Amino acid sequence: MAKLSLGTVEKVAQLARLKLSEPELMAIQNQLSAVLENFEQIAQVDTKDVRPLVTPTDMSQTLRPDVSEKFDAEKLLSNAPEKSGNLFKVPPVV
Repeated sequence: MAKLSLGTVEKVAQLARLKLSEPELMAIQNQLSAVLENFEQIAQVDTKDVRPLVTPTDMSQTLRPDVSEKFDAEKLLSNAPEKSGNLFKVPPVV
């Protein structure tokens, strides 16, 4: 692929609301062109016989039963700076 034009880089910078100097534009032009060249190389890889990868390992997800624990409300609330009935009282969040 041909190198990105400076006009294209300027347009992208404008859309991103970036104010770039001329040296910065030229540096980004080179960097973006290199990234696009890398993507072109990746696109040329023949993956016709490669099986799609769903997960990087063959391990299955191990699930455990959802078991709740019983706690004594009074014991838990004993550490609360403020409480209202059986609830923690916290400052309002805006």
